[in-house]
Amino acid sequence: MRHSPLVQEHFDNPRRLGPPQGPGPVACGRAGSAAEGARILIEARIVAGRIEEITFRALGCPWVIAACSLAVDRLAGAPAAALAAFDPGALAAELDLPAERLGRLLILQDALRNCLADWDTTQPATAK
Repeated sequence: MRHSPLVQEHFDNPRRLGPPQGPGPVACGRAGSAAEGARILIEARIVAGRIEEITFRALGCPWVIAACSLAVDRLAGAPAAALAAFDPGALAAELDLPAERLGRLLILQDALRNCLADWDTTQPATAK
């Protein structure tokens, strides 16, 4: 199956891959499983309500890797609430994602929301 140039670029050169490098507390959001065809970990450091650093680790097809790379790259510097506002439909269109793979973006959406939920439940109000 052929991938769009955007998918190929982010698959070959994923942005913000691996664990966060900066100091301070990190929120984690996990979603998916091998049985679902994708497993995603999102890690974010949020300072003063903004995403200071965000990274991902994922197992899945090229569309999963590209979607994670593109999403976290765009979320860096955004308000923390953007983690919950991720629109899988818009990203699917941009990546020319086949309909049978749309569920993989829902896994990414879950991981992003779980990351924000982790931050909200583990950090004191003064850190938000």
